[in-house]
Amino acid sequence: MKPDADATEVCALLSEQKELLWRIYHDATEPPGKVTTKPELANFLLFHALHIHAMAKAGLLLMENREPYAVVLLGRSALECMFNLAAAVQDRHFGPQRMALEHEQLARKLKLLLDKGAWLATRRPTPADCLKEAARIRRDYSAPIPPQKRDRDRIENIERIAETAGLSPFYDDDYRQLSLAAHGNQAGVLNSASGFLVRKGALALCNAASVASHVLCGTHGLKAFDTVLAKHQSRLEALMQKPDFLPQKPDIFGNPAGAET
Repeated sequence: MKPDADATEVCALLSEQKELLWRIYHDATEPPGKVTTKPELANFLLFHALHIHAMAKAGLLLMENREPYAVVLLGRSALECMFNLAAAVQDRHFGPQRMALEHEQLARKLKLLLDKGAWLATRRPTPADCLKEAARIRRDYSAPIPPQKRDRDRIENIERIAETAGLSPFYDDDYRQLSLAAHGNQAGVLNSASGFLVRKGALALCNAASVASHVLCGTHGLKAFDTVLAKHQSRLEALMQKPDFLPQKPDIFGNPAGAET
C-alpha cells in the first residue's frame, strides 16, 4: 500500500476513535456529579483521556491540512498519557502516588521560580498550596512517599511507568523513536520531515485513544461499546503489522534528492 493511502487509512480510524472516545467520556461523566467515590483518582483517568482526545483532534487537523510534521510530538505526548492510564489500572497504588508526586514536583518548580524572582508570590497555586494538596492525597489514599529509589522510579521514570502499565514494547519502539523529534535529535528532525515518524505518531494517537476508551469503559462499567472497540482494535492491529515506510532522506534546503548543494 502506498504511504499516502496508508496515512488515509490511519486517519480514518483515528477520526472514528476520537468520536468514540468522546461518546465514552460523555457516558462516563453524565449526569454531572456521577463520580462520588475517589473523585481525584477518577478525574486522573478522565483528564488523561481528555488530553488524548485533544491530541487526536489536533493530529487529525494537521493531517487534513497536509501539515503533519508536529503529529510526531502529539503522538509522544499521547503515549505518556496512555502509560499513566494503563499503569493506574494495573497498579492501584500508582494513580494516587503519581498525583501526589506531580503536586510535589510543581511545588519545587514554583519555589525555584520564586527564588529567581520569575514568579509572583501572590500567584496561585503557591508551593505551599501544592505541598498541602500532595499531603492530602497521600493521607486520603494511603499513598506514602516510596522509601526506595526503585519504587519511586515506578511513578517517576517513564520507562518504568510503561513497564508498570504492561506497555514496554510501545516504550521501546514508538516512544523512543518519537522522542528523537521531541528532543530535537537530528534523526528525529529528518525522519519527521520524511514522514517515517509521522505514521508512527498517528498510530501512537490511535493506540492511546484505544487504551483510553478501554480504561474508561472498564472503570465505569460501560459495556455498550465492546463491539465497536473490538472492531477498532482489529483495524489498528492490521495497520500496525504493515512495515514502516522510510523514504530517501529529504534535503531540508529544498534541493532535489541527490542534487549538488
